[in-house]
Amino acid sequence: MSKASFTPKAYLRVGCPFSFKFLLFMSEAGLGDAIQWIRCDPEDASFGQIKEKLTAGLGKNATFPTVEIEPGVYRSDSDRLIEHYAQQHAVAVEQLRALSFYKESIFPQLLEAHQG
Repeated sequence: MSKASFTPKAYLRVGCPFSFKFLLFMSEAGLGDAIQWIRCDPEDASFGQIKEKLTAGLGKNATFPTVEIEPGVYRSDSDRLIEHYAQQHAVAVEQLRALSFYKESIFPQLLEAHQG
């Protein structure tokens, strides 16, 4: 598969505040249709296989979100992914109101609960 015909695949974990942050950015930036969204539910039988695939692709323990940005090239870390797509598509992240609201108000609360 050539790079030109490849659609990036984003693996989002159900209930993950980092996955939601990336999804929110992509949606608000108008890039939601440029990527294939794969919902990963830890309750599904396939979750372990997906996580193993992502771990192999990343070369480290898989975290969410993870995106296959090019064939066989995986990246994780919501902030790095947002930076990547913002640069690639000339998106001014600071002008995205919903993302800013989420990061400043809701995300810290979710992060605390997620780590607790």
